[in-house]
Amino acid sequence: MSTSTQLASERLSSRQKGILFAGMTSIVAAGSFTTLAGLLTTEFVEDIGWGVDAIGPGIAINMLFYGLTAPFAIYFMRRYGIAKVANTALMLLIAGSTAILFPMPLLFNLVWGFVIGIGTGCLTMAYGSLIVKTWFPSRQGVIAGFLVASSVFGQFALLPFWSEVMQFFSWRAPLIGSAMIATSAIIINLVFLKDAPAADQIRTDDVAPTAAAPRPLGGLYEELLHGLVGAMQSRIFWILALLFVICGATTNGILWSHFTMAAMICGLTVTAASSVLLLIGVFNVFGTTLSGWLTDRVDVRTILAVVFLVRGLMLLWLPSILIGVFDARIVTFAIIFGIMDVATVPPVIAICNRIYGEQGPAIFGWVNAFHQLGAGMMAFSGSMIWLVFGSYDPLWYLSGVLCLIAVAFVFTSSYRPASTPLPAAT
Repeated sequence: MSTSTQLASERLSSRQKGILFAGMTSIVAAGSFTTLAGLLTTEFVEDIGWGVDAIGPGIAINMLFYGLTAPFAIYFMRRYGIAKVANTALMLLIAGSTAILFPMPLLFNLVWGFVIGIGTGCLTMAYGSLIVKTWFPSRQGVIAGFLVASSVFGQFALLPFWSEVMQFFSWRAPLIGSAMIATSAIIINLVFLKDAPAADQIRTDDVAPTAAAPRPLGGLYEELLHGLVGAMQSRIFWILALLFVICGATTNGILWSHFTMAAMICGLTVTAASSVLLLIGVFNVFGTTLSGWLTDRVDVRTILAVVFLVRGLMLLWLPSILIGVFDARIVTFAIIFGIMDVATVPPVIAICNRIYGEQGPAIFGWVNAFHQLGAGMMAFSGSMIWLVFGSYDPLWYLSGVLCLIAVAFVFTSSYRPASTPLPAAT
């Protein structure tokens, strides 16, 4: 095949472009909800007079369901159709944001914890992994990069905008705005994903040339829990789980929970600290897209090792530059850390799909749950470190060392399918 013919064959079809657009929009919509808790907490405490402890349970439950919902959502998407479940999740987000407009602590805890937690959990990168596996099997890395970048955009790029909107209007404005994005995502899904059949209804001759025909689905246990049990018997699963525990601990676990406070203690303003996080979010988009592109071309071990190594060095450098001055060094940290922040996701998605086949998206959902576990553990540990040492420096050093340990674990497997397949669902 000539080079021009090969490039032409790799171009996305119109339907694939529509599916990618729909997936990105849904992920942006969910991402816009995931980081609203910080803004809402500030307003609830300052304007309404609630205590942080009064709404903390809802935020904790939200994080739990954000991590645990994904594997179950993947099962229902494969059984009943991706668009149906995605739109149901988006409707949960709309309903939840509407309920929170009426400020009552108990209502907030229940809605933010369960309704918003489940809604966003259905549209994590496990959902993106299923899109990649279903419609883009030959270009998994680069498409995963686009979808991860969408998640980052929803989480970080919109946050400063919501903050400004809230200053001019009220804390209700970001909720209404996020609900409007979710409504737009539903409309886009209806246009571009309306013909996407459920996995157990697809015939071989219905499938696009780039996609493999899935087998009929079994029950929840056979497809989800049995698949998890089978994956847990492979060493690769536990390597990926460990890597994602460390990944979550050294990203969400420290930046979302402790960076702003640490920066303020060192003398930076809230605006300066937020600017650092914004830079990290902006360069996240570049990093995840580049990581996805490289995943299709480079050994995944090289990508993961470089990401953890550079991230670790940046964290070990942080205590010496977080000194209350917003200078070129802290900007350099934000740019480099941002590029490495979520760059682990595209290669791990590709590994799960390569190793576990049809169960790859669900297995990635379980692996991603370990990411949230690591984030929660480090968020709690950071608070304890501050209480014991009176400084966040030990937290940065601990995080950096964990990243260097992850580099060694990356090379404990070749991440190739075993000669003996995993137990099949019965």
